[in-house]
Amino acid sequence: MLRAFFIATALVAAFAAPANAQSSRVCLDDAQTREAIAEHKLANPVVAQRLAARQSGGELLRSRLCRWNEEYIYEVSLLPHDGKVEQVYVRAKDGQIAAKPRD
Repeated sequence: MLRAFFIATALVAAFAAPANAQSSRVCLDDAQTREAIAEHKLANPVVAQRLAARQSGGELLRSRLCRWNEEYIYEVSLLPHDGKVEQVYVRAKDGQIAAKPRD
């Protein structure tokens, strides 16, 4: 179980991209993701990925932990059966589906 958590954490952070300086969105790298999860007692990334996949019925493409205006959000990209990539946002604090955060 713990091993799956670290693998999922690595997957979340592996796709993190540098943040745009003009945006209030900052995506975390691998080390920052692990630190934020531990420090802020955030939801397990596997839970966010499963919830998002269940929501859209799609296949997981990538996920990452980002901070939007001081709120941690998992951004999960999925490929539903219709073939159109979909973004699902999951609040990392409580593991619930969220609307797209605003900048």
